[in-house]
Amino acid sequence: MNTEPGKILAPSPDLDNEDLWVRGRVYVHFKRLLGEAEAHISDLERDVARAQYEYEIAQRIRDRMTDAEARQDWDIQVSVTHDFMVMAEHELAEETENAAYYRAMVAEMEADLGDKAQVYEDTLSELYWEEEWDEEDLDELYDEFDPFDSIPF
Repeated sequence: MNTEPGKILAPSPDLDNEDLWVRGRVYVHFKRLLGEAEAHISDLERDVARAQYEYEIAQRIRDRMTDAEARQDWDIQVSVTHDFMVMAEHELAEETENAAYYRAMVAEMEADLGDKAQVYEDTLSELYWEEEWDEEDLDELYDEFDPFDSIPF
């Protein structure tokens, strides 16, 4: 087992070069946004498929109605399910567009940073510096959780 400090730790980015450090942080931020968008797209695709199926079923039921009043009621149901389907499709299209933007940004940053892209990602992930915490974030945290409160049990 190698215990030399330089061999144990992953190579770190040049922390003295502020420009590169900022670029690395931006890269990691966009990688995270891309991952979140891609995960959200999977969920949205399921939502769209469900909404399309509900719309199809509502149309079939409406088309089988022979009573004018019942058919009119099902027209309303079909309209509502159609609206939900359109909203789901719109949300999916919007998130797909966002993911394409993030993907393009990440690709360009990877080209710009070269080998350092992965090093920054690894380093920032290990250090949990992917996001900056500012005074406002801490205030929100303390609003939700007061470390000086008694333990409720």
